[in-house]
Order: sequence, then structure tokens, then C-alpha cells
Amino acid sequence: TGLRRKELLNLAWDDINLLADNSYVRVKASAAKNDQEAKQPIPPFVVRLLTALKAATRPKLSDRVFVSFGRWINTAELIRADLAAADIDPIDKDGNEICFHSLRNSYISFLANSDTPPKVVQKLARHSDPRLTFNTYARTFDEAEQKAISFLPNCGNFVLSTSLDTNRRKQEILVDSHRHKNSQDTLKNAILAENKIAPRD
Repeated sequence: TGLRRKELLNLAWDDINLLADNSYVRVKASAAKNDQEAKQPIPPFVVRLLTALKAATRPKLSDRVFVSFGRWINTAELIRADLAAADIDPIDKDGNEICFHSLRNSYISFLANSDTPPKVVQKLARHSDPRLTFNTYARTFDEAEQKAISFLPNCGNFVLSTSLDTNRRKQEILVDSHRHKNSQDTLKNAILAENKIAPRD
């Protein structure tokens, strides 16, 4: 969902619409960072997970979605346990510690590396400034970079043929120049011979 920690922990079951055609979670203004209520669309697999979670949750225990024995979940411990279970280094390749908020970074990065229009990415991130979305949160994936350059026009054949034509023309000019010089030398020698003058080096 890309929701922040506080927004997730404040989610109640009444904030979630699990209808297939219009599934979303509602972020209350009191929990949102920008103090504005928002409806965040959720993908089908999240709908299935939430449906199963709701069926397994005792309704009288809490109206909150993410609780443990009636209390809020310790997200720091949760993410550390999940990283250990998945055998993932808690420090990423850039030297940053992976924390619960990293999930929001991943959400935005996946959107930014897809074919999603930038304005839509910004809206789903719920940022007022696109610079925050793309300069702070979004990370580029190697696969996306390779896909991007695959759309560049193939100029290799044109450059190669142009280069070969240029080299061929240079060779022709050199040959013509050499032939011209030989012709001049032949004419000069003929004139000298006719006048019986010895050529000078």
C-alpha cells in the first residue's frame, strides 16, 4: 500500500473496502502525515491477504487491522524478524539499514520503474512535491535501465557504413593522388628526355 507506519497501525477494519472492483484502504486525516484523508487503492493479492486476515481475527479483540494480542505491533522487531527469516542482510548495498519505512521506498521504487506515469506515482506516494518522490524515495532498478536503453535507435549500421565509406573514399583519393603524381613525373621525364636535360633530384 505504501502507507507509513502510523497510517498502517491506525487502520481499522472499517477503513478497508475489500470489494474486488473498488478495493482500497482509507487513511484517516488524523493519521496521515499531511493531515488529509486519502483512499489508497490496493492490488488483488492484498485483498486476498486482508480477507484471510479478517476471517482469522477475533473481532471483539480489536477493531484495528494490525495488532498482536490487542496491542500495536512492534514494527522494528517485525522487520528484523522477517529479514532474518528470509536471510536478507539488514544493511543494503548502499550501506543503509533496512527498516520498516524501507517498505515505502520499495513501493514507490516499483511504481517508478514500471510504466506508471510520474504524476500517478506521485499521487500514490501522496507527496505534494514530485522531487521528494523521485529524488528521495524512488530508486532505479538495473532491469529498468537495460529496458530503457533497448528503445534507443540502432545507429550502429549507419555509423559503420558511413565510416567504411569515408575510409574507402580516403583510399581512392590517395590512389588518385599517387596516379596523378606518376603522370606528372612521366610527363616531366619525357620533356627532359626530349630536350636532353638530365633530371635533378
